[in-house]
Amino acid sequence: MKKYLMTWYGITDFRASLGLERGHGPVLAALLAEEYTDVVILGFTNPGKAQGGAGDNPAGFQEGLSALATDPASAWSFINLFANTEAAHAHFVGWLQRQLLETGKQVAVNFNPVVLRHLNDTEGIYEAATHYLGAVATAEGEKLVTLYLSPGTPVMAFVWAFAALRHPNLKKRLIAASQADRPPETIVLPNEWLEWHGRQVHVLDHTAARFDVVFHLFGEQRMPNLLGVLQFPSKKHIFVNSAQFPAHVMKHFMDDAEFAELPVDPYDPEQVRSAILDYIARLSPEIRIGFNLTGGTKLMYAGALAACRKVNAMPFYFNGRSNKVIFLNDFESVDTRPITSVETFIKLNGDNLFISKAGHWDEDPGRCSPDRKNLTHLLWQERQKIARLYLKLSQYNDGFRPFEIAQGNIYVKLASDKSVKISIGSSHFEFKGWPDVAQYLSGRWFEEYAYMKLKTLLDKGLIQDLRIGIEVSFKETAPDTRGLTLSQQLNGVLGQTYQEFDIVFTDGRRLYVIECKAGKVTSEHIMKLQNITRYFGGIEGRAILVSCFELTSKIVSKKIDDSKNLQVAAGGNFFKQLETMIQAGGGR
Repeated sequence: MKKYLMTWYGITDFRASLGLERGHGPVLAALLAEEYTDVVILGFTNPGKAQGGAGDNPAGFQEGLSALATDPASAWSFINLFANTEAAHAHFVGWLQRQLLETGKQVAVNFNPVVLRHLNDTEGIYEAATHYLGAVATAEGEKLVTLYLSPGTPVMAFVWAFAALRHPNLKKRLIAASQADRPPETIVLPNEWLEWHGRQVHVLDHTAARFDVVFHLFGEQRMPNLLGVLQFPSKKHIFVNSAQFPAHVMKHFMDDAEFAELPVDPYDPEQVRSAILDYIARLSPEIRIGFNLTGGTKLMYAGALAACRKVNAMPFYFNGRSNKVIFLNDFESVDTRPITSVETFIKLNGDNLFISKAGHWDEDPGRCSPDRKNLTHLLWQERQKIARLYLKLSQYNDGFRPFEIAQGNIYVKLASDKSVKISIGSSHFEFKGWPDVAQYLSGRWFEEYAYMKLKTLLDKGLIQDLRIGIEVSFKETAPDTRGLTLSQQLNGVLGQTYQEFDIVFTDGRRLYVIECKAGKVTSEHIMKLQNITRYFGGIEGRAILVSCFELTSKIVSKKIDDSKNLQVAAGGNFFKQLETMIQAGGGR
């Protein structure tokens, strides 16, 4: 029978290989404590030290290693430079094989470098652990597998324990060393954990998971709850929340499902656990229960997870960065279902606001005119010249007043019968019934130009539900829990009693809010756009300021750089910048 030791190796092992530890280090000590035929070692490889860094410099490693003999004080900087690199891995494996040979141990050493995003990259650690454990489990012949929890980080140890549960028929054990100078001891997982996980494995097909009841942790961010409702059709959705965050808004998305709230103290995990279990006790024992653990406080998470395990339910978590829903019983994941309408975001985050103007392109019939489209493209080419007329044109933006303006090679006339004549150089245009032409010429033309450019991405399927000029208005001004009316709340955020968006769309995952500036960009524009996007799009919302001209203000550029949810596309190649941002998933 083959006896495998499977383990990560960590800094203590590396220090031992450099002669900086009194003992052998955890990995060698475990191999010397009993007989193994094989050892499978996983080593964290830091991608930041590769490709021209320390990991690509074996000569530098050897120079630093030689210096350690005469300058022990250089140990810290040497370890900091070379730990978790290919050079360090090669040194450790060579040292380990020599030590085993000198002690007469015949152990086949199988070393596997593992690139992680960071030291506690749970998903990457789990993927590596289950991959190599699965390879050992499917190898021919009888075998005993020992998983060593001590080396590496606590997350690596925890994940070994979870990985072990995926192979109930594999002969295995877990060991850990409580003290460096003593042999490792056998570790037994709690019976409740073993029973819970055993029942969980293969309970559901993750790609088509359905529940009778889903508990959602509801807090300040509503998007995780919406994703849970859309992802898992259920007969009933229960929102575990506090008095500060009522969940009534979720009724908009229930369809035929039943809605319920479960009030809790968000900072008392035991009270959260008890409240959920008391609620479940009133339900049928045969129902399938899911737990959406994405929202709420960390203490709500702890209490809800404890309740979930107690009743053998299915816990899951939405990762907004990777657009995956992760099942926490086995860390398997599936894609999050897309959100295809911008109205969904507004209904979710807009409280008592309603969409008073849908923002479809053909709501303004004039936009469909070939002449107007040609004029819009011409204004883009002549943007420097039309920008000089913005101040004069803005005088006619409020209400209908005939006017006539001529400057340079541009001529504009709005007659009393609302007909319009526009000349730009040798190009001449005439329109009927266009009373708000001044608003168009003083900046809205750029919104239409940006929309037409974005329409090409809509046609390619890269974005969805592209809107222009969508408006939201108030339903009522009922006081909230802070004693402020909705109007007072939003006045501080939006500066108006309703909000108009230049351009909005979704990529199926988040809301994009585009602000088009045909003229000067100020710090106030940046702050307002940030706030609007955060309010309606949540923490994953993306704001993009699109400017006709390159930005020259250092203050504005600094505010953009400091922003977490806003980017800028400016100047003659703004659309190429915009396309790159969208294809990259909104950046930041």
